[in-house]
Amino acid sequence: MVHRLALTLSLADEALWQRLRQLLHLVSGWRATAVQVAGHPVRYWRLSGQLAQVQDCYARKVQHGAGDGYCSGKSAASEEATYFGCRFAKGVSRQVAIQTHRANSWIHFGTLAAGHDSFRLDKKSMFATLQRQTRAEGCLFCPAFRWPRVRDEVNDLPNVIELGKDSKFEVRYSHINPKTALGIQFKESAEDAAFLQFGPGRLGRDEPPHRRNVPAVRYVDVAGQDAALEALKSVVELPLRHAAYFEALRVAPQTGVLLYGPPGNGKTLLAKAAATESNAHLEIISGPEVLSPWVGQSEENLRGVFARARRWAPSIVLIDELDSLAPRRALLSQHHDVQILAQLLVLLDGLEARGRVVVIGTTNRLEALDPAICRPGRFDYHIEVASPDRKGRAAILRVHLAKLKTRRAFELDDVIARTDGFSGAELAALCREAGIQAIRRGLAQGLAARRLVVTQHDVRQALQSLRAKRVPEALAIPALEDLPTIASTCSATRGKD
Repeated sequence: MVHRLALTLSLADEALWQRLRQLLHLVSGWRATAVQVAGHPVRYWRLSGQLAQVQDCYARKVQHGAGDGYCSGKSAASEEATYFGCRFAKGVSRQVAIQTHRANSWIHFGTLAAGHDSFRLDKKSMFATLQRQTRAEGCLFCPAFRWPRVRDEVNDLPNVIELGKDSKFEVRYSHINPKTALGIQFKESAEDAAFLQFGPGRLGRDEPPHRRNVPAVRYVDVAGQDAALEALKSVVELPLRHAAYFEALRVAPQTGVLLYGPPGNGKTLLAKAAATESNAHLEIISGPEVLSPWVGQSEENLRGVFARARRWAPSIVLIDELDSLAPRRALLSQHHDVQILAQLLVLLDGLEARGRVVVIGTTNRLEALDPAICRPGRFDYHIEVASPDRKGRAAILRVHLAKLKTRRAFELDDVIARTDGFSGAELAALCREAGIQAIRRGLAQGLAARRLVVTQHDVRQALQSLRAKRVPEALAIPALEDLPTIASTCSATRGKD
């Protein structure tokens, strides 16, 4: 018996969309189920993920009352469009990045004149490629999607690009046969070319590491964060170590994890431990390392990190201090900052298959993150890494004191009670300060280094010294209370579509 169901669906009809999702989920487990979009076969899980992304995008457009420019990637009316009619349209890119000759860039559709003095765009081929690559994508269900708008934005490009001294473009030649002209490319100045080839931001970026980078941090090295550790193990370790189960059940693995909480409580340490226990290659992204003053270079650095992660999969990409790369767009004043955020969102969306790559983001300022970065599909799980409680403080102190030379176990009840509110980093600093107190005592008493040990008295002295160094709460820098909270978006549990 064969059942065939044909529907014309728009995401604007929420009730119909929910019922269709239930139906697709039901029949997806049947052996002979086939799903088609506009007559083209698609995989259910891929389509389901795309529809969730498109539905979220359309909800943001309605919420902010944005016009058609939003669909083309404009963050403001005065900004330039970064997509042809839709953020999810595939086949042709509007980006023209220096030294990034993308096969689907719009400047690769056309022909050079015989004298190489001009380049005529082939808009018909460009639009046909967009139609062919987007014919079975989830964006076709969006109420805001219009093929005429896509065609209008393609037609808005110049018909002919003049090449010459004053042109922003130049002839692109083959690297195999320099006499063969392949098309055009964005013109580089001599200074730009020298920096991109030899500059500090470029060195080693495109070279793969000689071996996988697996840290040496174990779960036993992480103390005081039992709940966060168990949650991270279940989210990260399962898809990396047991990928066969996900493939057998056709379950899409989690795409990202966001660790948030006060500074100094082990967010980065948790991510490194997860990489070690999963035998995963670790790539670390931090703002100063990927940011560049040159146009397009920061985005290329981000793409390079994800490319290396795919090459050495299974991998974990750790985005440390995520709020430095993905702050609220309302607070961004520079266009290149918005472009960097947009590139990060595209990489997290997984529009290009990431393979066995898990992304972990850490932040101390949850309220400062752009809401778009927190939604399911980018960071599916949000795990709070809170300040340790009494039991957690005891475990952290035991871990760090075990590394010091002591004569016998300490009675820590008094110290634990007096360190209420201390972070893991402050407790580590307490043990380090105890060692320094022991050194000072040994020097004052003339003791030999081999006879010196850390005593319980040293720990108490270190606590007094450390408390004196702490910034009083009355003088502490206040939080950004003027920023609206996004607690409902970035909850401590898995987000829902």
